[in-house]
Amino acid sequence: MPRPASTLCLAALALAGAACAQDQSAVVRFVDAFPAQEKFDRPLLLTQHAKDPGWLWVLEQTGRLLRVPADGKQSERRTVLDLGKDAFHPGNGGHNEEGLLGFCFDPGYLDSNAFVYVYWSRKIGGSGASLKRESVISRFTTKRDGEAIEADRASELVVMRVPQPWGNHNGGTILFGRDGMLYIALGDGGAANDLGGTGQNLASLLAKVLRIDVRGATSEKPYAIPSDNPFVGREGARGETWCYGLRNPWRISFDRETGELWCGDVGQNLFEEVDRLVKGGNYGWPLMEATHTFPPNTERKPEELAGLVAPVAEYPRGEGISITGGHVYRGKALPQLVGRFVYGDFALCNVWAVLEDRESGKHDVLRIGKAPAPLASFGERENGELVICCFDGRIYDLVPSGAKSD
Repeated sequence: MPRPASTLCLAALALAGAACAQDQSAVVRFVDAFPAQEKFDRPLLLTQHAKDPGWLWVLEQTGRLLRVPADGKQSERRTVLDLGKDAFHPGNGGHNEEGLLGFCFDPGYLDSNAFVYVYWSRKIGGSGASLKRESVISRFTTKRDGEAIEADRASELVVMRVPQPWGNHNGGTILFGRDGMLYIALGDGGAANDLGGTGQNLASLLAKVLRIDVRGATSEKPYAIPSDNPFVGREGARGETWCYGLRNPWRISFDRETGELWCGDVGQNLFEEVDRLVKGGNYGWPLMEATHTFPPNTERKPEELAGLVAPVAEYPRGEGISITGGHVYRGKALPQLVGRFVYGDFALCNVWAVLEDRESGKHDVLRIGKAPAPLASFGERENGELVICCFDGRIYDLVPSGAKSD
């Protein structure tokens, strides 16, 4: 997720116009997916449901969940849910990493139920240094009237609340796996240097990906902990944890073909990383920043590093300052990218695709282009084609570099 305002970040964003200029030698081009639409307000997600094929769902960080016509040529847009007055998003006057951050459909959506889930930031009280906030995962029941779908605000069931000590490193992805469990990405709580000591602390929900069971959820028992989670029954550990040692997982996604879980984890000062997340995996933060000890040049004992899961890819500051995780490409328009995890950088707009080689460990990274504006998130259509959500208010399709525009 975009970093809080800092000297490094502001300097990079000041150059964004030039940094994000289209690359003439790119593998892909980025074409406006919604030319008839007004700009979106900080778009963070695009998704589609197989039983709602004529529409795409777009999440805006400032609080709205929208449905727009999938063909991109119509100006109509419909609001499904508006949390603009409730989701805490201080914007440029504070951190850029809060607000309405995540959305997903229930596995039974439009079959056995009408549930959708959102991840949002809530201000509890106080102000300034004493401000109290939390991340909230809520379930809403939608109502359909012809083509219109609206979330019933009175139906909200709060699944989880997680206190957040600072306003950055919120993670924010929520999604269901093939197993029917809900996965939740949470950063380390913010500030810097893992100040809260959550990265290697299994007693904290922060710096983790969680896995919970929301089937049959009630207000009295909003979720259950799956018995096959890796730390169930371990003294001093939260059973909700699926994997840990993550600084700010932005974002995570499942490979629609293999079911494997992928992540872009935002680094601190020197390196960004791509991880394939496995059950019980420890991804090293704050002992490591990608494949490098942290703080830089720190001597670590072998036992400290034993069992850490190495990233699939990394890149240094010269190539970007804040990773935006994407998806394993499973579409048809870009055959050279099939099976590669596509990801990019928020500020410098570079976009890559990595192919993991598990036998040799020599993973192939292909630079495929530059986004036209700060790259906040990726999205996936039902047919496996990818889009990028940018903070110029536009959403772009990834198309072959030689493809003609409509």
